Amino acid sequence: MKKRINWRIMPVLILAALLMAAWTNPVFSQDKEQQSPGGYHGELDFPISWKQYYSYEEWTKIMHDLQKQYSNLADIESIGKSRMGRDQYLLTITAKSTGSHESKTAMWVDGAVHGNEVNGITCSLYLAWYMLTRYDYDPYVHDLVDNCTFYILPGLNVDANDSYVMWPNTPNNPRETYRPEDNDGDGLYDEDQTEDVDGDGELSTMYIEDPDGPLKLSADKRQFIQVTDPEEKVLRFRRIGSEGFDNDGDGRINEDDIGGPDPNRNYPYGWNLQAGWPYTMSETETRNAFEFGRTHDNIFAGFHYHNTGRLIMFSVPAAVSTPTAQTPQFGGMGGRRGMQRLTPEQRLEQMRQENRYAQLFDRQVAPEYRNDMAVQTEIVTMGARIMKNYRPTMSGPPGSGQAQVNTYFMLGAYGYLIELWGTNMDGDMDGDGRVDQDEMILWHDIELTGEGWIMPHKVNHPDLGEIWIGGSPKKHIRRTPPARYIESEAFRNAQFVMYCASQFPKVEVDEIKVAPATGDLFWVDVTVKNDRVYPTISDRDLERGWVPSDRITFQSSNNITQVEIPEGSIQIDPLDPRTRVAGAPNEEDDEFRLRGHESRSFRYLVKMTGNSGWVEFTITSKHGGTDTGKLNIKIGE
Repeated sequence: MKKRINWRIMPVLILAALLMAAWTNPVFSQDKEQQSPGGYHGELDFPISWKQYYSYEEWTKIMHDLQKQYSNLADIESIGKSRMGRDQYLLTITAKSTGSHESKTAMWVDGAVHGNEVNGITCSLYLAWYMLTRYDYDPYVHDLVDNCTFYILPGLNVDANDSYVMWPNTPNNPRETYRPEDNDGDGLYDEDQTEDVDGDGELSTMYIEDPDGPLKLSADKRQFIQVTDPEEKVLRFRRIGSEGFDNDGDGRINEDDIGGPDPNRNYPYGWNLQAGWPYTMSETETRNAFEFGRTHDNIFAGFHYHNTGRLIMFSVPAAVSTPTAQTPQFGGMGGRRGMQRLTPEQRLEQMRQENRYAQLFDRQVAPEYRNDMAVQTEIVTMGARIMKNYRPTMSGPPGSGQAQVNTYFMLGAYGYLIELWGTNMDGDMDGDGRVDQDEMILWHDIELTGEGWIMPHKVNHPDLGEIWIGGSPKKHIRRTPPARYIESEAFRNAQFVMYCASQFPKVEVDEIKVAPATGDLFWVDVTVKNDRVYPTISDRDLERGWVPSDRITFQSSNNITQVEIPEGSIQIDPLDPRTRVAGAPNEEDDEFRLRGHESRSFRYLVKMTGNSGWVEFTITSKHGGTDTGKLNIKIGE
């Protein structure tokens, strides 16, 4: 950004100013920049179908192929192995020509912490593909990849992830990591799993004919419904359970399935034995991911992909019950007398008259955490706009060992858990806010032309004899989207991740002003700013002291020296509310933090020998980068 120099100085002083600012690394031009929204943006430079789910071997090959083709922008590594020996591959994306990945503020993205939530793999992989293929064509992506780092782990729970894609499974299973477990207490491990009895590649529900059963086939023969008239003469059924066999001969089916502890209850913060046994970080998959984050302090925010429900779950500080100094809102006519305080719901309704995506969360937090609460509210408000039908919701402590809460409280980074997909509300025909079974079937018929439903049919079961199976959606319907919806989901999520990265803090020397004091003394006022949403240091990091403060450093020509002035604040310009107060540093540098959308001014008193010289200010920030401004001073003509 071009710097402004204010020539507010008495006639005896003529300033020739050159204020220069740039990133510490050189800027590289794009050789294929596309200006037209209807033009080509590199999509076929690495062609890939986003209309299917890939196996572990397939999507890890895509990762390696991406890295090979875009080796100037990407590196690949294994951060460790799963319990069954699969590598957890991570892509590191940043322009190597503009600096190392450790030197840049970073975004962490992981997918499929739960085995059945494989659309998280797709969203993570799509983000990597989108940025790499568009880098030479899209100035927005080019700038992000030049100045930020993206650590992308498409699959976290890779053993269960691969099983879910490759084998018949219910929408909810396998979910946990593959730690052997004796669920039924018979001394055997995982021996009675859900299985595809009829061999159709899908798992549904089993029913058996029973004259006294409570169920019957619907008129269209597509589902099992409740018998409402006890006297009705109709073929009746009784529900048995999910498809499977009695493998251990104990008279029960599917009682000892694959899976151990929940990997998203296995992180340290808020961990408890009931939710995350046997101990925190017991699973290699979560431990590998946590250790990477712990040893990469440039990570500023983290996205964790789950399903289902279309939620933007964002980490927030702990709630407190003490009164706050926030200004109350009032409504009604006339003066203050008789007016009522607006409820949060009323206030939100008022806000949405101007912005239908506005968000307001009725949560009181400690004063030292209010900025993080405000920042997260602003971020997810834009997230609601980008994601359209996703609803922001708070995710705070204790968190029960969840990844997004861990990201904030253990790493000091802003954490987001995205619940992907969910019931398609386009199918809500009567507008009651839900999609019932009949509406679901109609949606299958219209949107999916009937391919997503398992019709009830007879099957010969080796243990139960003749049974019926069906009357339910297929696997990729409820928790993972059908193929035709995969890319639209992935695209919106990629846009939100990139928006968040675009709001990473960026410090700048905005303005330098010089005015005479007396004799050979001059006031030098410098304003620095961060015009992004995120602060340079989160409240969590600031409280724990995990990140060094921002710092402004003063340098000058040999004939200019800094003069000590009283500590505290000094009035600069009463007419300018942004810069009316400045700090008065007595050292060559000063430490502070810049919030989002914030400017800060500092006043220096300098003594100059001779009639010319220069002053220079450098602002450095762990997450906000570095910027320098220089002013040449000349007295007389």
